[in-house]
Amino acid sequence: MKKSLVALSLGLAAGMVGTSALANTGTINFEGKITASTCPIEIVNPEDGSIGNQVKMGSIEASRFTATGQELGGKGFALRVKGGAGCAITPTSKANVTFNGAADPSGSYFAVTPTADGAKNVVLVLKDKTGASLAPGSASADYDLSASAPTDMRFDAYYRSTAAAVTAGVASADVQFVVDIK
Repeated sequence: MKKSLVALSLGLAAGMVGTSALANTGTINFEGKITASTCPIEIVNPEDGSIGNQVKMGSIEASRFTATGQELGGKGFALRVKGGAGCAITPTSKANVTFNGAADPSGSYFAVTPTADGAKNVVLVLKDKTGASLAPGSASADYDLSASAPTDMRFDAYYRSTAAAVTAGVASADVQFVVDIK
């Protein structure tokens, strides 16, 4: 019985060696981490303290856009890291945020949802606390987190013209976010 298992094992090994001689090889690197818990994140309207996942940009007249690259209709919002039990935040913890969503053709801004009644020649730009524009998939500046109280990470959203003439219409965008606590 032992001899047949050894022979079978050697036969399989030899078969695999023959197969691998014809195959291309490569390496896959997997990176990640396992965390003990997650921290609750809320989207906050700094003007009135309301909590929800909608930032109301309001209405901007298309005629106010008269050149490419104009940013109008700024609206502030914050991502609040609540902290507390199970949040593993220390006095030296920091966090950054990566926003993801449909990019405009330049890849630098967020496209507004293309609908039949949608605005044309306008995109959404998000800026972090430094005033830097955040392209889809790029991380914001680091924000210091409080170990004992909620932390509001402030951002601003603007409409940005991509041509001198902006066409009136619906200008909405769906943007996801990932908060990376360090």
